Order: sequence, then C-alpha cells, then structure tokens
Amino acid sequence: WTSRVDRPGRPDWVIFDLDPSEGAGFAEVVEVALLVKETLDLLSLQSFPKTSGSRGIHVLVPIARRHTYEDTRSFASIVAAALARAQPGLVTTEWAKRKRRGVLVDANQNGQGRTTASVYSVRPRAGAPVSTPLRWEEVRAGLDPAAFTMGEVLDRVAREGDLVAPVLELRQSLGAALRALG
Repeated sequence: WTSRVDRPGRPDWVIFDLDPSEGAGFAEVVEVALLVKETLDLLSLQSFPKTSGSRGIHVLVPIARRHTYEDTRSFASIVAAALARAQPGLVTTEWAKRKRRGVLVDANQNGQGRTTASVYSVRPRAGAPVSTPLRWEEVRAGLDPAAFTMGEVLDRVAREGDLVAPVLELRQSLGAALRALG
C-alpha cells in the first residue's frame, strides 16, 4: 500500500506508475518519467524515481499524511491527463490495451488497498531484477532496469545509503498543487 499500518486511510505518497504499452520500450518510459518530474518541479513538489523491477518506473511524491486516497488519485489523474494531452502518442491514460499507444501513466495505483512493487523487492523475472530507488540524474537514455540485481542494489545501499528514506520523511502538501491545476 502507499500508506503505513498506523494510518491506512492516509497515504504517505502519490505514485505515478509508468508502464510501456505494446510497441513502447524503456526509453519511452524514461522520457515520460522526466516529463512527470518536470511537471512536479513546476508545482514545487519533490519526487523520487525507482525502477519497478519490471518494465516500468515509479515516481513517488511524498506527501503530508492529511491527504486522502481520493486526493492522491485526483492529483495523479490531473497530471496524467495533462501529459497525455501535451504528448499524445507518447503518454496515455487509456485503459483498453488495444487502444493504448506509448506509456501508460496509471493514476489508479493511488487507491486504498492497491499494491505495488515494494522498494528493494526482487521481481519474478529473468535475472531477478530488483525494484530500485534511483537518483534523478540516473534517469536518462541508456538506463537498464535489468542491471539492478540484488548484489548491485546491496552495493549501492552500502555506498549511498537508502535513497528512498526521504519518501517517508518529507511531508509536502498537495493543496497548492491541486489549486494550481484546478
């Protein structure tokens, strides 16, 4: 879930789940992740990327725990729709797989009881890739999500510490961002 057990109805972050559709690859996912970051930067919201451990990227936006799941889904939906209008063919919010083109920005992951690949979890795919937090500087052409195996991730954490720790520490308000988008 995107909330902790002590307040299950109050999410700790907004998640932008970026998944490539048929015909799109990880390069397009990277491009969309950077567009999401650019949009969040314009709204003065810090964000943190991680690989999904599969074919996508998750962008996490830490928030104050006063917001509801409805707030987070609404915010993510507005941003996703704006990006889809600005970048048709690259960004989509289309649920029907046969109609999808580009990268799906899944705002519906912002719902109580929705699960997502936990950070540092090994995924059941060839090579056992790990859902790995990244620095935004790493989100660029040539990024290979399969390169993040348990050994690599353990070395990263030993060198750099836990890159996802700020997600549970930073408390940002969605209020101003929702008003700006409204």
